[in-house]
Amino acid sequence: MIEEPIKRFILLVLFQAQQDNAAELTVGPGRSGRSAIRYKVGDTWYDMSPPPHIMPDVVAELGRLAGFSSRPFPKEALIDVPFGGLRLRWVIRATSADADCVLTPIEQ
Repeated sequence: MIEEPIKRFILLVLFQAQQDNAAELTVGPGRSGRSAIRYKVGDTWYDMSPPPHIMPDVVAELGRLAGFSSRPFPKEALIDVPFGGLRLRWVIRATSADADCVLTPIEQ
């Protein structure tokens, strides 16, 4: 079971990226070879990566929010959750279990 702090972390990342008008958000291998969470505003990438030991739980929670099942890849779904008085609405696309997961915001 995913712990509540992991879910809060994910919602805060989605909230901040949405507030900053991010064009996309990626979850996957980063430049250092470790997994990373980054979002892009204009031409600038912002790192929101948690400590490496909780990254598997973060990825699992994103999949849960998206309603991913164990069906084959690629997968695409909508994340639509209330948070901080707003709706967080993102399309999530995953090509494989170990590749980048890309989220794009849905205009409100």
